[in-house]
Amino acid sequence: MKKTLPGRPKTDRFGRFAGKLVLVLLDNKDGPSIRNGRSLWGVQRALEYQAGDDPEELIIVPPGFVTDLASVPRIVWSFYPPDGPWAKAAIIHDFLYWTKGTGEWHDHVGITRVMPYSRKEADDILKEAMADRKVGKWEQFVIWLSVRLGGAGGWGK
Repeated sequence: MKKTLPGRPKTDRFGRFAGKLVLVLLDNKDGPSIRNGRSLWGVQRALEYQAGDDPEELIIVPPGFVTDLASVPRIVWSFYPPDGPWAKAAIIHDFLYWTKGTGEWHDHVGITRVMPYSRKEADDILKEAMADRKVGKWEQFVIWLSVRLGGAGGWGK
């Protein structure tokens, strides 16, 4: 039985995505909020992604979820900035990583699939979502390979 998701975005679809990406840069009393040297952003509107070929298989990132966009090493930001055309895909990926593929975040259940996604499936969804956003095949491969090789420490953090 599939999970039901309250509060789905009521916007048009853009490929596999629904919902405009609306973020706010998070601040604390001393300045921008930063984790591991990276600025943190708060999702302001739900961002929906249809994973795979099943139109009922949805991942919904809720308002309030915190992301650092694409976790790209600073040394390559001139080629692959965190806020590049892969930003929507990176937020879906961050949500899956943060929840260890369950989509359970606070009182929100953000996946319709009964079984959680594995880390490999989350990485493959990143690549699929980048393709949907028309990111070049080389960039898709480099970013996907980076998370496959270096992402294990971020799974569930």
